[in-house]
Amino acid sequence: MIQDVDDTLRELLVQKAPIDTALIDIKFEMPNREWSDAVTKPTINLYLYDVRENHELRSSQRTLTRTDSGAVERRAAVRMDLTYMITVWTTDVADEHRLLGRVLATLLQFPSLPPEVLKGAMQTQPAPVQAWIAQPERMPNPWEFWGHLDHGMKAGLNLVLTAAFEPHPPAEVQLATETVIRLRASVPENHSLSRGT
Repeated sequence: MIQDVDDTLRELLVQKAPIDTALIDIKFEMPNREWSDAVTKPTINLYLYDVRENHELRSSQRTLTRTDSGAVERRAAVRMDLTYMITVWTTDVADEHRLLGRVLATLLQFPSLPPEVLKGAMQTQPAPVQAWIAQPERMPNPWEFWGHLDHGMKAGLNLVLTAAFEPHPPAEVQLATETVIRLRASVPENHSLSRGT
């Protein structure tokens, strides 16, 4: 599933920026010093560094879909936030900023990802795939982020995608098709007394 999110992001940039992958690489590896030293051509790096449940979108609802033999019950999907740090790597800072601006302008156009870029399991999402780009409350501390990578600080974009994960497979259930009502005659409490007096 996470690989499908990666593939969807790649397709979004290829289609909508657009990015020619013959000239510009799109990579997902950790951008540490060893990785950056091996970069040979302009590269957009989308590093997934955090995955957590979105509690605001948590739901305990279940849905029933009727079938010929009964019904299928589905639990609500778990909505997860996947957080990426997007950086650009070239030999010239001006080129980096130009390409990073192009990526930013593209992502700002799509608060929900368009259907034509969705890949794999992302094509059957029960809700639109939401995207937040460069939101202050969702940004990591840049000193901590780059300090953990043993790398000099670099301009980057923080991207959060909210996607649905379905850990519970649909379950077949039987529906009640008959209702049995049992009636019992009752005698009022005062009935026998009133007749005897």
